[in-house]
Amino acid sequence: MIPTVRSLPDPAALAGWLGPRYGLSFTSCTLLRSLVNDVYVLSTDESRYVLKLYRYDGRRPDEIRWETGLSAHLGAAGVLVPPVRELLDGDTVGLLESPEGPRTFTLSSYVEGTKPRPPFTDSMYAEFGERLAAFHDAADNYTSTYFRPPADLVHRLDEPLEEILAVDNAEENLLRSLAEAVRNNVAQYSKAGTCHGDVSMDNVLLTEQGLLLLDFDLAAVGPLASDFAGVATTVHWDAFKAGYRIRRPITAEDEAAIPYLQVVGSIFNLRFHLVDKPQWRGAESRDEGWAAAELDRLRAAADVLL
Repeated sequence: MIPTVRSLPDPAALAGWLGPRYGLSFTSCTLLRSLVNDVYVLSTDESRYVLKLYRYDGRRPDEIRWETGLSAHLGAAGVLVPPVRELLDGDTVGLLESPEGPRTFTLSSYVEGTKPRPPFTDSMYAEFGERLAAFHDAADNYTSTYFRPPADLVHRLDEPLEEILAVDNAEENLLRSLAEAVRNNVAQYSKAGTCHGDVSMDNVLLTEQGLLLLDFDLAAVGPLASDFAGVATTVHWDAFKAGYRIRRPITAEDEAAIPYLQVVGSIFNLRFHLVDKPQWRGAESRDEGWAAAELDRLRAAADVLL
């Protein structure tokens, strides 16, 4: 058999295989989306659930147990997050044998809500800021026996940079100069903690209880100001800061680090679009515009930071 890079399980077969492992009788299973991971919605007669099937050779099981432990810790602290369902053996992470190899998965309760849609408002961003501060408050004292690589400059800047340049070195001078500027200006930034890792309206759900935070795929210990990098580019940054400051400060040190952490985020994203995504979406995906947009952001950053 030819080795497989990425397989897509049949929903009905997947539901039948999962049911006995969770002690649930699934009546339907629908593929919701397939990108980095495959996400399915499963139903029983009483409830709905969301299955996240991680790609092969991505996160190791213990790294995901760190993530499910974080979710449980946040929920116990009153932060709105989707509850994770345990398998019958008590584990929160399972393994599905697939043609490419074993793939990890988790199951969470389905939360009723809607994704925010433009036009966004200051009040929505103020609530978003308050919810991220609640996340940071609760995550401050999260510990785990499981290991997840930190969101430090080695994992989020140095390693992605070398992988990018191995594929395309056309902008090597630009990228290396920006990386050096980051190292020179972020090394002294001292506020580290458990970060969400992907703070945007794409990872928020509007529920009857308020804004719920989704998707801890990129959560890890790293510089806290990295969670402000995306929001700081919006016209609602001041409103977000006001909401966040109800619970926690955003200091001058944080704001000074943000432009450099935005560079880290762009290089990390560029690696995804140039190196990771083409493995299962094909080389043509490099020309979809996402990589070009990140390079434009990096050129604009160079005009200011270099």
